[in-house]
Amino acid sequence: MNHDANDKPLRPNYLLQRSSLVVYLLVAVAVLVAVNVLASRHDQSWDLTKGHQHSLSAESVKIVSQLQAPLQLLYFDRSSNFGSARDFFGRYQRESNKLDVQYIDPDRHPDQARAFKIQSYGTTVVKSGEHQELVTSLAEQDITNAIVRVLKGAKKTIYFVEGEGERDPDDSGRSGYSQLKTALEAENFTVQKLILAQTPAVPADCATLIIAGPTHPMLQPEVDAIEKYINGGGHALFLLNFEAAGPLVNYLQTQLNVKLTPDVVLDQEGGQLFGGDPTMVLAAHYDAHAITDPMHGVATLFPVTRTVEAGAEPGAKAVVSPLLESGPDSMAAPPPSADGRVAMDPVSDRRGPLALGVAGTLATVAGPGLQNAGDSAEARYVVYGSPDFASNVALGVSGNRDLFLNTMDWLAAQQNFITIRPQAPTSSPVNLSAAQMTYIFWIFLVGLPLLIIIGGTTMWLRRRRL
Repeated sequence: MNHDANDKPLRPNYLLQRSSLVVYLLVAVAVLVAVNVLASRHDQSWDLTKGHQHSLSAESVKIVSQLQAPLQLLYFDRSSNFGSARDFFGRYQRESNKLDVQYIDPDRHPDQARAFKIQSYGTTVVKSGEHQELVTSLAEQDITNAIVRVLKGAKKTIYFVEGEGERDPDDSGRSGYSQLKTALEAENFTVQKLILAQTPAVPADCATLIIAGPTHPMLQPEVDAIEKYINGGGHALFLLNFEAAGPLVNYLQTQLNVKLTPDVVLDQEGGQLFGGDPTMVLAAHYDAHAITDPMHGVATLFPVTRTVEAGAEPGAKAVVSPLLESGPDSMAAPPPSADGRVAMDPVSDRRGPLALGVAGTLATVAGPGLQNAGDSAEARYVVYGSPDFASNVALGVSGNRDLFLNTMDWLAAQQNFITIRPQAPTSSPVNLSAAQMTYIFWIFLVGLPLLIIIGGTTMWLRRRRL
């Protein structure tokens, strides 16, 4: 049998090399498969932007991670826009396996668009059980607020007392509460007004009663209506300035064990941050309570506030806890004189820290026969020494909005929603001078391309010489 001279048996080394190559390829494929499996099961990303604009806020993470029942997000838009939406909703899906997101093109599925009454592209339906909300933007604040409203279910009604100079939830002025009303409605509350002087009884559907900064002493029948409401298991928020006096203050001190000293707190440190006015009191220390637990590290501003402390009434039935205090450099001075001046006396004035708010509970026997607006037989109330901290001019300062809404959630027995809420995204533009723009032009648009051309030409010439 003749063999071609070029036909040579495969050498052992060659076979070994081929076998090693195959093994390496198999190992590489196995590693890639393992990495993809791990990535699909443990999705992870890192947000290096300023303010973590591409990450969920603490509130969103808390709300989604604690889902007890399935939650659906139905996103209606053109198919070409699904990519960015998947990136956005993926942040939510990473926090809970109970969250189901579906992407629907209303042009291809008009029946579903009609069923959910979709009017525009980019609409998200947030649905849980029988409750649903429509959101027309891909903003975390809007989506998370819709999730909160759906999870809370039926709206709860809040009544603002009027008739004695209290703050108006429809007033858009500096001292008004119109922004607060908007924030409450976004949290699934309904806001109503109540004139106790005309009808001295709190409606049965009242979830929380708010008495915000009365400038005139409340009448005894009005206070009696508040007392009856709280004794029946009601929940109330009192925002009292240093001028408050009369039957209401007497009721708080004798029946609810709240100490209200007629004073005004002055804070040099907080005043320096806000134009040098010492009546701008900064509170950064919080006591252990469900309302304030998420607030550590976030300051709140209390303009023109009085001290509010737990009382020391012997045998008091109410249990009162402090919520927050002013700084150690603050002091409690007598109320302003008729001309508005505050007489400070560093020797006699009480030094800080000073309590600015308290929360209390009162055991009641709430039932169908009583005026009951709470979810349990425990009356709840909170007293703050400044109605201005929730006004339009101060609500957006630092943690004021979160403190107020956390207070409302605690009063409404919705502790699961107490947190720091997501802030609207802010842009961080880079402002460059004309000289800096010129440098950038010559370096990046002229210099770098020129270096690339020179480098390429040099390499080409060297290869020609070889």
